[in-house]
Amino acid sequence: MFGVSQKNPANVRWFAGVSITSSCRRIESAMIGVHGRGSGAPIEIRKTISFDIPREITDCFDDLQRSIEYQDQYNAEKNDFDIKMPVTLHLHVMRELASIEEEAVNELLSESRLTANDVLAVGINDPGVRIATNNGLYYHALCDAAWLSCQTGLNLVDAFPAQDIASRGNGGPFFPLPAWIFLKSETAGRILIDLGRTARLTFLPKAENAFSHQKIRHFDIVPCGSLLDTLVWQLTGGKAAWDTGGRFAVQGCQIPQLMNALRAVMPPQTDLPKEDWSPFGLKPDRYLAAADQAAQEGFPHQDILCTVSAFLAETIAGQVMKTITETQSVLETGEPELLVQGGCRQHGLLMNALSSHLGKRTIVPSSQLGIPVETFDAICTAVLAVLATDQVPGSLPHLTGSEAAKTLGRFTPGTISNWHRLLSEMSGTKPANRPLRSAM
Repeated sequence: MFGVSQKNPANVRWFAGVSITSSCRRIESAMIGVHGRGSGAPIEIRKTISFDIPREITDCFDDLQRSIEYQDQYNAEKNDFDIKMPVTLHLHVMRELASIEEEAVNELLSESRLTANDVLAVGINDPGVRIATNNGLYYHALCDAAWLSCQTGLNLVDAFPAQDIASRGNGGPFFPLPAWIFLKSETAGRILIDLGRTARLTFLPKAENAFSHQKIRHFDIVPCGSLLDTLVWQLTGGKAAWDTGGRFAVQGCQIPQLMNALRAVMPPQTDLPKEDWSPFGLKPDRYLAAADQAAQEGFPHQDILCTVSAFLAETIAGQVMKTITETQSVLETGEPELLVQGGCRQHGLLMNALSSHLGKRTIVPSSQLGIPVETFDAICTAVLAVLATDQVPGSLPHLTGSEAAKTLGRFTPGTISNWHRLLSEMSGTKPANRPLRSAM
């Protein structure tokens, strides 16, 4: 799947990945070393770092996103030339995030005991600015790449959604392919359950041949962390921001009428790309409305949280079982292994209920396979930088809805010597030929 080159195959190529969470609350960074080339080349995780983004930057980001949401509503019945964006705020957020990214990169280099001259490229992932209009989706990355490359001297690869959107795709999801590269098995398929702001499921087929990655599937199932955290904040009057370990939920009992209301607002699941896909995940509004009705009827917040947690476990388990059944019948494979990651994996009631629905199936934390959970997105971003350097398409059209698979990322040169080194590396890599049916 990777491009193939005979030039210094034994050398370790160092790549870094930096990822801003969709809420702009945290920044993750990871340094990986690729030993050789090709889809089977071993990848070493050298160092990972994550830390909180200062509140003032997060507040500016929230203001920018609120203006974007207003523009999405405003443009529903207007023309594209009516778009009015707060340019100064946009540029301020870009520069402030670049300063945080610089801090993360410098700390990562120091902890990895590497210099800027050792690293071929740094992948940058951020939520970006996305505005939907009648003429399509507009996108702009939130990375001030020119400033960041000037400060660090590193070659950068960012704006991964741009090429996919230009090919009429949704600009994501892109992490299923890097996840498969890291977590694939030659003996069995795997299902990765991501319990983050949105509960997501990714089916990772076993590595049988050069086309195995085309069988990857991905689903945004239901709002998870965003729903639970918002409920805790509302029900406790702002006294708590999250239900640590599920300690509130475990004290409650299920409310049958609320469970039925939550099931009623659940949209049908599909494995087709959704036109409204975004890195922010699914909105929890319809579920919050059902929970608010229960609160108005006087039910304790412990009961509401218990019911919502049970609903989430039921819904996630249902999609897992459906995926297992479909992959066994269509791909004629054995039962896949189950992996879990994401912040809500620490929610005791949710995990116990999920395990109960899945019967005797074992759910293994992805960390047991050597993948740091708190920096998974940064590791995937570093892999996207590797794919871009090796001129390998990073998008999967059957997941993003694009017209064709595209090589993703915008390159910004670092120092002259680093840029020449990257160009030399890229010129020595011959893109793998793909048959017409694969390209289509």
